[in-house]
Amino acid sequence: MRPMIELLTIKEVAELLKISQMSVRRLQQGRHLPFIKVGGSIRFAKSDIVEYLKKQRIDSIQ
Repeated sequence: MRPMIELLTIKEVAELLKISQMSVRRLQQGRHLPFIKVGGSIRFAKSDIVEYLKKQRIDSIQ
């Protein structure tokens, strides 16, 4: 059995990242966030959002 991919809406991604829905749309339209088109809707794989966050991390100097 294949693992299920947890899909998130724009609203859910905005809540997860604690940013506005408009900011999520900008990231999606600028191709900074990978997304999936399901019919006419945009969805995001939760695993892709986690990977995006890991890439955005800036380590401390110490």
